Amino acid sequence: MVSFCLTGGAQSDSGDFGSGYGGDAGSADSGSQRGGSGMSSGGNNLGIIVGENYVLKPSDVIQVNVFQEKDLDKSVRIEADGTVTLPLIDKIKVSGMSVAEAQSLITELYNRDYLVDPQISVLVVSFSPKVVRILGSVNRPGVVQMPPDRDLTLTEAIAQANGISRLGNPKSITIKRVNEEGQAQQIEVNFSRIVTDAGVKDITLQEGDTIWVPERII
Repeated sequence: MVSFCLTGGAQSDSGDFGSGYGGDAGSADSGSQRGGSGMSSGGNNLGIIVGENYVLKPSDVIQVNVFQEKDLDKSVRIEADGTVTLPLIDKIKVSGMSVAEAQSLITELYNRDYLVDPQISVLVVSFSPKVVRILGSVNRPGVVQMPPDRDLTLTEAIAQANGISRLGNPKSITIKRVNEEGQAQQIEVNFSRIVTDAGVKDITLQEGDTIWVPERII
């Protein structure tokens, strides 16, 4: 048996863009277990709401449960090299795999040498935090936590910063990004068009982006 943890902008009257979109800014310290996590208060880890296609990363914590084999149950953090160490099967690499793929691999390894038709579940207990930073003329500048299993848009990030301030210029936002080759990029965005023109697509942010909202030139 295979099981997954499947429990898982308009302008306001005050002139602030995105403040009505909802959500609070997350932080790198607290965000790994925020929002819709299914954590119980009694020490029984239920896992966090993610789809089976969530890709595991270093510093994620997973709970591996083996039905009717309590001695093999283990909560473990994925190491920097992408591996976890589990009873009997020792060290295996799971980083870069989806939850479903990791569960299939662990099931296969236990079934190969140790157990007969093992029933394994892999749950995500906490995530390696992914963040962007939003600075300048927003109502609450700082770090914004990215959802672990989907993209974050510019509109959502600005909403989590409580919108652009009265002095901010939504027509001249800058996104600074470092690509996979380590090269710095700068993206100029007219946010006013995103929120007023249905034909203009929102910007999908990437981990590590820095968003700068300048003041209006009066």
